[in-house]
Amino acid sequence: MPKLYINEFVGITNRLETLPLAFAISRAYGHEIILDWRELDSLHVEGTRRGKLWALSKLGALRVRDCDEPLFQSLAGKKIILRSLDGPSERLDPIYLEVARKVRLNPSLADGIRSFFARMEGRPLVGVHIRQGDFQVVNQERYEITGYEWPAVPIWWYERAMAAIQARQKETVFFLAGTGDPDSYVELHRNFDVVTLDLSSTYSYKGPDHESRVNPVADLFALACCPVMLATPISGYSHWAANALGGPTDCLVPLPGATRDTPLMGLLKLYGSRLPRWRAAGRTGSDVVPLSPELEGVDLGRGANIGWL
Repeated sequence: MPKLYINEFVGITNRLETLPLAFAISRAYGHEIILDWRELDSLHVEGTRRGKLWALSKLGALRVRDCDEPLFQSLAGKKIILRSLDGPSERLDPIYLEVARKVRLNPSLADGIRSFFARMEGRPLVGVHIRQGDFQVVNQERYEITGYEWPAVPIWWYERAMAAIQARQKETVFFLAGTGDPDSYVELHRNFDVVTLDLSSTYSYKGPDHESRVNPVADLFALACCPVMLATPISGYSHWAANALGGPTDCLVPLPGATRDTPLMGLLKLYGSRLPRWRAAGRTGSDVVPLSPELEGVDLGRGANIGWL
């Protein structure tokens, strides 16, 4: 049986994005999928096994970084190290959500998330995903994306969006997830009912740009329980929580040119779509529906969706 390896070449959600292609290759050519991930103590992927990509394992392996249909058709019988976040749409689109359902959280972490959200039963819930680290705020006064690969969202935009939500739903609980220490966002904790998971991360191997105080896998699954999210455009973490795991999520995102006085917001509904479409929306505005300052048309009355965990 030929082997297909996925190791820790990028962060966890980008590695999740390689799985549909891995399963498409496995179904076509019989490859065994082997994951060399430290996070497999927090999750498992049905139809794969844990293993190590040793130096000897790399000998004779084909490194697949950008997979189009001609390359896909050449993979029969080859040992593969997979590093492609994309692939032929006709092969990946039909199985995307099916593969996402194979990603299962450790039962003890799932129980912890259920208990955590049970304390907020009956209250509206909105997720807030703040991605910083390698995502950088390029203009403190305006949300700008032109010319920058990984633009972060200024904290004031989240604050303004949370205020708009609270004006409509005073009982809203905001679930905060993201890189770094969630307690460091003092302005958000001061003005809103903000909650975070108390599940510490043991993963520091990706360096300070990706470090988080909270277990990033548990944080991801908890974020996927939120029916509405203030998302970080382009981020694969926001994407997997909103569009792959759990049920459909309404994503509120900043529009380029947003300022403190005019915090322009848009709505993205891309459940079941793959990461390239999500990133195109963040870079070009495709699929984004502009919203009024009152967020008309967004259902803000829903609580946590935990039935899928």
